[in-house]
Amino acid sequence: MDEGIELMKNLVKLKVTSMPDFFMDRIVRVPSQEIVMNQISDKIAAGGGSIRNMLQMEVKGGNSVNTSYALAKLGINVELIVVADKSSENFLRKAFSGFSNVELSIVNGKPGYTVSLEFLNKKQKVNIMLSDAGSVSDFGPNKLLTDSWNKISDSDLVAIFNWASNIKGTALADKVFTTANENNVITYFAPADLAERRVELPALFTRLKENLKILSLNENEARVLAKALSCEHLPLEYLSKDITRAARNLNKRTTIGIDIHTPIGSASSNGGETFFEETYKISQNSCTGAGDVWDAANIGGYLLALDPNIRLKLANAAAGSYVSSKNMEAPSKEQLFAFLER
Repeated sequence: MDEGIELMKNLVKLKVTSMPDFFMDRIVRVPSQEIVMNQISDKIAAGGGSIRNMLQMEVKGGNSVNTSYALAKLGINVELIVVADKSSENFLRKAFSGFSNVELSIVNGKPGYTVSLEFLNKKQKVNIMLSDAGSVSDFGPNKLLTDSWNKISDSDLVAIFNWASNIKGTALADKVFTTANENNVITYFAPADLAERRVELPALFTRLKENLKILSLNENEARVLAKALSCEHLPLEYLSKDITRAARNLNKRTTIGIDIHTPIGSASSNGGETFFEETYKISQNSCTGAGDVWDAANIGGYLLALDPNIRLKLANAAAGSYVSSKNMEAPSKEQLFAFLER
């Protein structure tokens, strides 16, 4: 692990291009599913009204934006290509104003909007997201200007997020990853919640497998993909061996490197040995955005060609630092090192 920490100092020399989703997120922390559903039912029966004392906050959102922010905190240079209108662009630029290592490329359009409901389920914080994808739902390769293609070719890694919200996401990923592969750029794909587009998944990964190096999934996405590709089912109540098996099976079926991150641990499989690392035991204060912070540290590990176990430990630590923070802030390198020392 000390080797991995020392190597992370080299991240300032590396560049990632990330796209295409930007969401304005409203986080709503509700006491419990039962309480809020009963309150809603009572208000409906009474003809409407307000439910008060719901803690809320408005933050930058979108998998690409959140991961890029976390990458920047680690010192990595980021080219972020997203959709925004004038109002939301100002909000976004303010969010990244403290970084000299981030360049924003704005495609004019409607940003996404999400209301994220956070509550406890079996003593674990979960989030349900009510989303309007905005113009990212129609983001094809034609949206990228010549300058963007040059940035892709000049990157060390290119990452595409939230395919599930983008009806032109397959064409975008195919063209971007082909261009990246032709220029020896690492390709990273975190498609988000796959459930509504499961019938497209076999064709999607048949099309992408030649040019895609890493597919990042959470346990729910891995479960949907396993079913779509007729792999062994990942149970709802899973153990570390189930996550490891799921990563191995999906890798064999797709020939793409598979990374799966879950609340109990993370697995990685890429044609040989499959690796697993448990998550850190921490006090959980939030959950929305944890997967994006995990992806950022995982990307950093790939950029540095770290041993898979070290890469997974660092990614788990970054997510652990984030969910245990009281301000939903991705860790800097220094904060990540401090977390690991604890």
